[in-house]
Amino acid sequence: MAGSGTEQRTGGRPGAGGGREERADRILQAAGELLTALGYRRVSVSEVAERAGVGKGTVYLHFPTKEALFLSVLMRSQEQMIRAEVAEMRADPAAILPGRVASAAYLLVDRDPVARTVITGDTETLGVLARTAATEVAELSRLRFETLAAYFRVLDGHGLLRPGGTAEERLFGYSATVTGFLVTGSLTPFAPADAEAAARLLGRTVGDAFEAPADPERLRAAAPAVIDLFQNLLDRLVEEIARQKSS
Repeated sequence: MAGSGTEQRTGGRPGAGGGREERADRILQAAGELLTALGYRRVSVSEVAERAGVGKGTVYLHFPTKEALFLSVLMRSQEQMIRAEVAEMRADPAAILPGRVASAAYLLVDRDPVARTVITGDTETLGVLARTAATEVAELSRLRFETLAAYFRVLDGHGLLRPGGTAEERLFGYSATVTGFLVTGSLTPFAPADAEAAARLLGRTVGDAFEAPADPERLRAAAPAVIDLFQNLLDRLVEEIARQKSS
């Protein structure tokens, strides 16, 4: 089957198209465009190679399987989204609150074609890439969950959360709420009119469930630790994307 993990590495032109970094970026760009246009199951590695202007074997020089390729595509979108959230936190300490984080995440997913396609439009692909991440980038996957759990512990330690529940329980409730908003929109006639309205409703829902009344001094005190957590995750994600491109 084209693009499967057992497909042979053939037909590559390692020197085509400039430097290794630039070539890997073109492959990722081509894969992302095809993913959003056709869907994961209908895209082959051969089509990605043709769109990127390289041989099929060159794709496999960078990404050993179709799953690894599209996982890198999704990670690149995640990098851009985390970078935007960190920038917002640096500009406004109130952006560290769960409601603000959830609202921003919803809009970032809605505005990113790759993330929107995978998360809201193709749950099968999301499952495939999640399983791939659990094996290919296990350390990064663990760090993501550890970061979010630590985030709730920081907020709790500064009195910014309603009492009750462990960080892990709060993380589960938060994740389930955000995921529900992302995947349920097209399944109900009661969905908000547009993404901005949905993001506001999500922010209020998460805020009502988790947040204590926000004190500006507590927000300013907690913000540096929260920013450090997400910046560390961002740095590690950037490193992993670079590793995947050069492997």
